[in-house]
Amino acid sequence: MFKGLRKKASVLLISSQLLQSSVADTNSTVSKDSSSYEKILKQVHDFEIALQAMDYLLDDRSEEGTDLLKIESEKHSSNNSDQPAAIFPLALGVMQFIEATLGFEPEVMAKAQTTLSEAEQASLNNSKYNIKNQLATSHIYPPGTEFQVTHAESTLLNALVMLLHENNGMVEGAKALFKLRKAYQTLDSVYKKIKELEPAFNKNLSKFKKQANQQNQNGKNISTVDLPGFDTSNNSSTTSLPQEIKLMKDLEKVYQMRKARVEGTSLEGISKQNQQNINLFKNNSASASAASLSRKPITSNSSDISNTNDNHLHVSTIDEFIHSGVQLCFGILQVVLSLIPPTIGKVLSIVGFRGDRITGLRMLWRTAITSRNIHGELALLCLLVLYDGPIQFVDFGFQTPDQYDSNVKSIIPIIDLSSITDSDLDKIMRNPALYTTQLLTKARKFFPHNALWILQEGRILASQGKLKDATHLMQSFTDDPNNKIQMLQVKSLLVFDRAMLYAFNQEFDSAAEDFLSLVKLSSWSQGVYLYLAGSCYLAQWRMIKLGLVEYDESERDNLLTMYAQKAERYIKEAPTYVPGHGHNASQKKGGIGGSNKQMPFDKFLLRKYKNIETNTKKYPELSFVECIGTSPIHELVYFWNGYNRMQPRDLEISYKVLGFTGAPNTEASLNSHEFDYSSIEETKDEAMVRYFLQAITLRQLGKWKEGLKLLDSHVISRYVTQDSPAGFKFSRLTYSPYLYPTALYEKSMFVWLFNSTAPDADIKNAIKESQAWMKKAEIVSDVGDYELSTRTSMRIKAAGDRLDQLSIERA
Repeated sequence: MFKGLRKKASVLLISSQLLQSSVADTNSTVSKDSSSYEKILKQVHDFEIALQAMDYLLDDRSEEGTDLLKIESEKHSSNNSDQPAAIFPLALGVMQFIEATLGFEPEVMAKAQTTLSEAEQASLNNSKYNIKNQLATSHIYPPGTEFQVTHAESTLLNALVMLLHENNGMVEGAKALFKLRKAYQTLDSVYKKIKELEPAFNKNLSKFKKQANQQNQNGKNISTVDLPGFDTSNNSSTTSLPQEIKLMKDLEKVYQMRKARVEGTSLEGISKQNQQNINLFKNNSASASAASLSRKPITSNSSDISNTNDNHLHVSTIDEFIHSGVQLCFGILQVVLSLIPPTIGKVLSIVGFRGDRITGLRMLWRTAITSRNIHGELALLCLLVLYDGPIQFVDFGFQTPDQYDSNVKSIIPIIDLSSITDSDLDKIMRNPALYTTQLLTKARKFFPHNALWILQEGRILASQGKLKDATHLMQSFTDDPNNKIQMLQVKSLLVFDRAMLYAFNQEFDSAAEDFLSLVKLSSWSQGVYLYLAGSCYLAQWRMIKLGLVEYDESERDNLLTMYAQKAERYIKEAPTYVPGHGHNASQKKGGIGGSNKQMPFDKFLLRKYKNIETNTKKYPELSFVECIGTSPIHELVYFWNGYNRMQPRDLEISYKVLGFTGAPNTEASLNSHEFDYSSIEETKDEAMVRYFLQAITLRQLGKWKEGLKLLDSHVISRYVTQDSPAGFKFSRLTYSPYLYPTALYEKSMFVWLFNSTAPDADIKNAIKESQAWMKKAEIVSDVGDYELSTRTSMRIKAAGDRLDQLSIERA
């Protein structure tokens, strides 16, 4: 094994050394014969095919993309060429990676790992081939540079798939970190070379734009940017040399392929032809069809072509891939490393392996804005998940009044830019919500068939508090019979998010219906889906009891019975779907993708269900639903940022439903000694959960003082035993352990609001006090591994990083 690793390392070392050579030396050693030109253009053509195939995935046409790669791979093999084509396994690996990380099905994840491992090896082989044959596909980078990038990309994605296997052991985790470090070293080396050669790149760009204008004036639609060393000005338009005629045609083909991709017409323009090729491919043997199929240059004179900046057309396909690939991968890597818990991060930083979230986000923004390829769209997806996803990776709760979106005077138009200044990036990152919508609009126009973009638009609407608009958008898309979602992983995500949005909006019937549909649609964790559905029916039962929903009075008892039965059925059934639990657990799917490993939320629901069972034994005279404590759906809503997305009406209803189980005559309880909705005694632990959620509800309603009083009096004071200059101490409790660090995180938010919004606000002091509470949250979150610890730690780290950034800005 070590011998193999040394061999791989030596190849990377050789490539790294080559990157240090000068551009002049590189160009002087490049072969200029026609066979080299043909090989270079063949590689460029392969890259365009790969980019096109990955675009199919972005349009939810992954089968067409996969078939296109198969066709081209078979054609490549049938030519008996010794030239590798490492871009094909990478493209397939990227497509499988996206599907794997959307759904977590073990079969898809395993397939992605296998393909990406093949892509790693193929990239090493292709790099060696280009170096040996001195194939210069770039005007400024040495031969083999592009395959350093493909190797780093496949290594990074492979490592991420490994890390996403939740509950993995130390060995798997160590392997993943080793791969991340390899990718980091390569990306760092290439990125430095990109920055060093930026002046040369800009000089070449000006030259090729000028040449292209001259060619257009002469009636030619061609560019030599993809063929270093070849100059059309030295070749007569009437030349009869076959090799020159072929080169000119190949150059035009590549240019037209890039033009169609950049302008967004490539998928539309070739769909019929590609379908014919696919049918031939499926009806004939691979070799026969590969020999018979050929592709023509793609042209389009459509009047609705996007107004695209010319710069995109005059950057070679290979340079475009190198720049966008390095920026995307290095950006992702920087962000991922910044999310690693501090204890591990400190160890990694000792060996020069550290992440910088701000740097990573800047790279992702630059890629999403300036790149019209898979890298640009993946960068956009990363940004959308980071800013508007269900887990809070980037915390923008800590904003100063001058940074509010409503106070921004002008918005930078960022669609169709080929470059972006650092100062503009600073403005964009201060108010990201004003810019992700621009990029998403463009993505939806380019890829109208993919529900993934509908999901992202729904999330943005929800983050703006437009829950009704979000659910209507998502529901109408799936209700339309003309919309066929091919990727079940995307459909599962859309339905799950929609169910949560319905729950945020107190539409519990619709939410439960969606959660139940996921039991058959997804294997992520059926137990959690059932628990969520049952919890929704319980909330609806309580809302009827409280008179918060309209109904026919004559039907009240029937409705209560129906919802009580549904709540009991699905909450009782949920634990049987948890791996290792229940009499028929072996026949049930559960865990990450049915992997038979308990997920954090599996453990969460088991603990909750155990508490319900305790109550049913303590109160045998009561029904099942009467033995349940603090509203479970409102507790789960917190983990998906529900309270930050609710409107005042939703918050007020949530506050009341949470008060359903409050002890008589206690704060925020709906019960008194004269009238009780709840039939069981509220335990101290359940009361802490209730008060915690009600405190956040009050804060979102603008009642900061009342909310902070609940949090301090009934939550934090219950477990913080000392908070003074002498030290900070707390008791290690076991019930709902996520609550203890999270409550301190929310305390920091309260402190920020009080101190930063006052007319005479001292922002520096506000930052300092909030940081002090966030530090306490970090201390408590490190007490050990517990259910939801990863999610909780990431939320706290995101907030801590945000406060650190503010501290630097205000220094």
